[in-house]
Amino acid sequence: MWETQKLKIMKEMKNEIQMLQYRIKRYHDMRNGAMCQALNGKLQKLLAKQQAAL
Repeated sequence: MWETQKLKIMKEMKNEIQMLQYRIKRYHDMRNGAMCQALNGKLQKLLAKQQAAL
């Protein structure tokens, strides 16, 4: 049961990481640096959280 729950959480984290990366690319293309920086901060925190979970 624990493994299934852990896999679900990891999958959700992966999806959120991919979504953030996509949004960062879109804002970068629109030359919106402030939003890129804000999203990059969220992405870095999520990546750190993911590494801690492994």
